[in-house]
Amino acid sequence: MGDIRHIGDNMDWDELRGMRDTALLQMDKYQLTLAYAALTQTQKNELATYRTALLTLPQDHDTAVEALANFPTKPTWMT
Repeated sequence: MGDIRHIGDNMDWDELRGMRDTALLQMDKYQLTLAYAALTQTQKNELATYRTALLTLPQDHDTAVEALANFPTKPTWMT
């Protein structure tokens, strides 16, 4: 997904939720049983932290612009 913070001040909640949902779909493949079992404990912890940050993004910020500025960074090992 890269650095998405450059999009600007024209973000609304529907757009942000779409971006968040895409990020969740991209990371869900790592929670499949076989793939998840192959992860190190550190990777599992990073994945849990990232998922929680994505899920709570809308409730943690007052505006979509603020949420976008604080969009979670996925773990470096995720492709």
